[in-house]
Amino acid sequence: MESQKKKRKHRRQDNTPDNSVGQDPQIVAEHEQTLRLLLDTANDYSVITLTPKGDIASWNTGAERLHGYQTDEIIGKHFSCLYSPDDLDGGLPDHALEMATLQGRHQAQTWQVRKDGSRFYGNVIIAPVKSKDGRLIGFCKITRDLSEIQFAEMARALFEAFPSAIVVIDHDGQIIQMNAQVEAMFGYRPKELQHQPLNILIPERLRDRHLEHVAGYLVDPHTRPMGIGLDLSARRKDGTEFPVDILLSPIHSGKDSMVMAVIRDITEPKRTAEGVRKTNDELMALVTELQRRDREMQSLISMDDLLQSCTSQEDAYKVIGFAAGELFERQTGCLAVLQASGRYLEIVARWGAASLGDPIFSLDDCWALRRGQLHEVANAETGLLCRHFVSHPNSRYLCLPLTVQGEILGVFCLAGPPAHTTDHQLGQLQLAVTVSESIKLSLSNLKLREKLRAEAIHDPLTGLFNRRYLEEMLVRELHRARRRKSPLCLTMLDLDNFKRFNDSHGHDAGDALLRELGRLMRAKLRKSDILCRYGGEEFVIVLPDSSLVDAEQRIEQIRAQLKEVQIQHGGELLPAPTLSAGIAQADEHDFDPGELLRAADKALYSAKNAGRDRVIRYGAKEKDREHSPEN
Repeated sequence: MESQKKKRKHRRQDNTPDNSVGQDPQIVAEHEQTLRLLLDTANDYSVITLTPKGDIASWNTGAERLHGYQTDEIIGKHFSCLYSPDDLDGGLPDHALEMATLQGRHQAQTWQVRKDGSRFYGNVIIAPVKSKDGRLIGFCKITRDLSEIQFAEMARALFEAFPSAIVVIDHDGQIIQMNAQVEAMFGYRPKELQHQPLNILIPERLRDRHLEHVAGYLVDPHTRPMGIGLDLSARRKDGTEFPVDILLSPIHSGKDSMVMAVIRDITEPKRTAEGVRKTNDELMALVTELQRRDREMQSLISMDDLLQSCTSQEDAYKVIGFAAGELFERQTGCLAVLQASGRYLEIVARWGAASLGDPIFSLDDCWALRRGQLHEVANAETGLLCRHFVSHPNSRYLCLPLTVQGEILGVFCLAGPPAHTTDHQLGQLQLAVTVSESIKLSLSNLKLREKLRAEAIHDPLTGLFNRRYLEEMLVRELHRARRRKSPLCLTMLDLDNFKRFNDSHGHDAGDALLRELGRLMRAKLRKSDILCRYGGEEFVIVLPDSSLVDAEQRIEQIRAQLKEVQIQHGGELLPAPTLSAGIAQADEHDFDPGELLRAADKALYSAKNAGRDRVIRYGAKEKDREHSPEN
């Protein structure tokens, strides 16, 4: 036992490295060669040695790969050539050597420069190399390229910090990776989604369509939005759905192909966009409504202007029908006015495609006239309908009474839905009321104007035109006769002994006689003939398109029939009157109104002087008078 212990102790003493390794140059050379081979095979690391001044003394294969310099190009150069200009300006290389000398080791992550000027981010370790006696004989610099590591870390940080949910799917459609936003957006924990099919995030009603999109994407995998032109929805863990945008990108990793889906919740953007769209639609509707109202206002102004220019109610009816057709587009309507008798109304203007009401109807047929206010029926099946329609409207209608200071002028009717309906539209009702107000004022003014004009140009006793109208009309009729080259005759007639008749029977009897003469002349003459009371018992008749012979025959008929008229007044029968008349033809007197009246007046006085009760043509010779019908 003791001999074995001595042998083992002897072997341990023989194997001590103190003398054999330190003293055998061959072993030292082998160790250096082994270390050199190790450094040369460390391709991922740049391992170089430096002199105490920083000059490069050795250069391994890894250094050639990272920096791009060959050994013979770099040996002897200062190692500062491996640093960026910014680091050189800051004195970083010298500072690194100082720190390594003081602390025994210096480590930093900084930019390193290659031979071609490009940079890479590296982890640099510099350690001093000392002799056995502690003397500094150089430095060892080890550099590792951290670009890929840094990029991976940045990518991972970006992946986790990305504001949208990111899901990575393998070729089987299963989720293999996701970022933190997935849990916040969908409510699932990462473990709950790991290796789950992507359909778990899709509403059931859309899963078949989603599979079609995925199949189409795998045929041509490239970065693009999913479901272009479609409204995409996602499903949370609690079953609620929300709108999303999905961007698909292929990921190629060896033989396996993966897809990265970037999912963005667009609930708020969509709500905002919807709000903007709604606001824009409202603004556009408002602009359209303002433009429509502007057109309506222009039409109203035009209608008012035309109505102010009308000289008769018939002209006004035409203007109203035309303007209402523009203002109430695709609606049917009519205007009915109360006739002079006050017993019925007659439709005088229509617009629209269909006939709205009976041409003539009574006041009791319209609820608006019976109530004296607007009558609107929104539903023809349940509303209180007026009786003046040919057939009851299928849609809404309204009737507006046209009343001025208690006097009924007519009714304005409108049926059918309005052509334009918007949220900003106050309705066709306001427009209809405005139009009816304008119409009734215009018709009232025209009626008053016509009444005043009628009083101004008519004789109140006989109802015939007066001398003022004769003066206005005669000039026009003479111009017309000259233009047409047609004859025109003028007759002036006078009741014989009218003063004696008044003195004997009174002025009331004289008025009755004048009214009867006016009635007789209206009955015997044409509508184109113009009858005027010239003054007192004198009358003037203008006969267009009549020769002297025709005019004389008509006046003779009036003269003869007047003798047969029986006038009752005050319970007694008045004696039959006679009249004298003079006729003149315009073409013989150069169409001058004054000359024509004087010629007829002279002929009248000739009839008076010849014994009254006769008709004499101006310029007729005595022998012609002897052969007159009376003689």
